[in-house]
Amino acid sequence: MTPTALGELTYFGLMGLGVVLLMGAVFFVVFRKYDELEIKVMDGIADYAQELYKLFDLMFMRKTMNYCYVLILSSTIVMGFLGFVGGLQINGIAALGLALGFGVMGYKAPGSIVRTMFSRRVAKFDTQLVDALNMMANAIKSGLSFMQVVQLLEKELPNPASQEFALALKENRIGINLNDALLNMTKRIPSDDLFMIINSVVTLSQQGGDLSEAFETIAFTIRERQRVKEKIRTLAQAGLTQATILASLPVVLMGLMYSMQPDSVLIMFQTPLGLGMLLGMFIMIGLGVLWMRKILTIEI
Repeated sequence: MTPTALGELTYFGLMGLGVVLLMGAVFFVVFRKYDELEIKVMDGIADYAQELYKLFDLMFMRKTMNYCYVLILSSTIVMGFLGFVGGLQINGIAALGLALGFGVMGYKAPGSIVRTMFSRRVAKFDTQLVDALNMMANAIKSGLSFMQVVQLLEKELPNPASQEFALALKENRIGINLNDALLNMTKRIPSDDLFMIINSVVTLSQQGGDLSEAFETIAFTIRERQRVKEKIRTLAQAGLTQATILASLPVVLMGLMYSMQPDSVLIMFQTPLGLGMLLGMFIMIGLGVLWMRKILTIEI
């Protein structure tokens, strides 16, 4: 046996022994604390599914708890399988590592997607508030009662504003005070502008005042805030684009190097030093992106 072959055999033998020892240690820890780990995992999945169920309900998307569980588990399994299959093209260790990494991403993906959907719904609701306030001010000036104004909003505004005001009216019909029904809306829609509007309505309805003037003032305030926010977003977009380009540059360069010299890139995935360097690279890229997003996120 040549020295090179002996060295390769020793290397793979040590790698295999390390994998066996690592898997044995993991199995021992899981076996010793199986009951405790099972409770924590099941509670975590249950809380996760409950969060998805609540967000779906707030968006008027009627889903069952079983649907949320299936969504979480199927996403985790599919992404883990894809990572495992992709990792097999390199070696067994990479397959296990990618399966774990992709599985974690698959587990978190439904929550990220549903939260993004909910955030967009709230943003869309905020953009409809200015039109709603102008409509409310004009309706009050024309002599309509506040109840009639809310009914007008339900009919004239598009979703999601129409859905929210319709639900407030339904709550009022079953005996809940209209002010309380509107306050319940602020619990479903985490919007500072909506909270300001509803508090003004409740205060003026209790103490008296000119609702139409208050609505016009609030509409002007919201419009100016949205204008400033859009200006800041435009100025920050250059920084976000720069962060995206810098974060993707190492991956793009690695792809180009792989197309020209595949052996030089594959060694990064086949040696402990290479895997460690890749892990460090992705950690630093992630921290850099989070840092730039933190700097460029300005609350108004």
